[in-house]
Amino acid sequence: MLSMNVLRVLSCLLLLFQVAQTAVIPLRRYDSDDQDDLANPGTESQTSEPSPSPTASSSSGGGDLAGSTEILIPYYAYPADGAWAPVEKLATDNPNVKFVIIINPNNGPGERTLPDENWRKAVPQLAAHSNVAILGYVATGYGGRDMSAVQRDIETYANWPTVSSDASFAVHGIFLDEAPAESDDKKVAFYKQAASLVKGNKGFGSKNTVIMNPGAVPDSAYLDIPDSTVIFESSYSQLKEVLAAKEFNRVKTVNKARLSSIVTSVPTGTDLSALVAQLRGFTGQIYLSNSASYLEYPPALDKMARILGSG
Repeated sequence: MLSMNVLRVLSCLLLLFQVAQTAVIPLRRYDSDDQDDLANPGTESQTSEPSPSPTASSSSGGGDLAGSTEILIPYYAYPADGAWAPVEKLATDNPNVKFVIIINPNNGPGERTLPDENWRKAVPQLAAHSNVAILGYVATGYGGRDMSAVQRDIETYANWPTVSSDASFAVHGIFLDEAPAESDDKKVAFYKQAASLVKGNKGFGSKNTVIMNPGAVPDSAYLDIPDSTVIFESSYSQLKEVLAAKEFNRVKTVNKARLSSIVTSVPTGTDLSALVAQLRGFTGQIYLSNSASYLEYPPALDKMARILGSG
């Protein structure tokens, strides 16, 4: 591992060299109903050159580009016909990069105690990679979903190894989606309870992890609840607006290892090295995609993994 001082120097040189070429932009929250209309990330059409990045003060986070950054991947594709092969190859080709992969069988684990055999085969294969942690998706309705339903989803995931009689068929925690950002004591209590249900369940093993997704910087009362909070989930174009508004200054004193960013619809031709450097300034988990769909593999992940693996 490179020393912190060397990493700081490299970061500064990288940003100075590329600041005139890169732009960072936020995106909007994921809506599963819109996925069929989303752009194809494989398109080769070139977009106009990104506008210059916002001031380095919003992206440098002290210039620390430590190699602890993880790649967070919401991957909701059904595991058949080789759909998960690119993700497995990504993990295999980049053993020095940590991947946190969110799976979503049916807007959660589904109504049955176990998903079908394709899931029961694919999950253990992916989890066999030592650099992969898998989280199960649970919708929370911005604190409005009945807690008994949230608990049922959490326990269904946790029980997969027991019900299937296969210890390898397991997830390592829960992704609590549709989390609120506004101050609300009742909702804070709701998410504390949900997180405790995950943390107190041995079915998730030693890697037990909770991520909450408000998709924006939330009230500070939520930040101590999960292991990580998604403080941005939106398009590349919207990220610029959030940076210009200095929204991330609200969490500048928070350990960035506990913050995540999800940037979608990144235009073809964007300087990913500069974008990754900028996002690493304030978040410890990053996702980049050329599309806004979580049902397909984004090619941007390959380059992103190489960037992180070399840093």
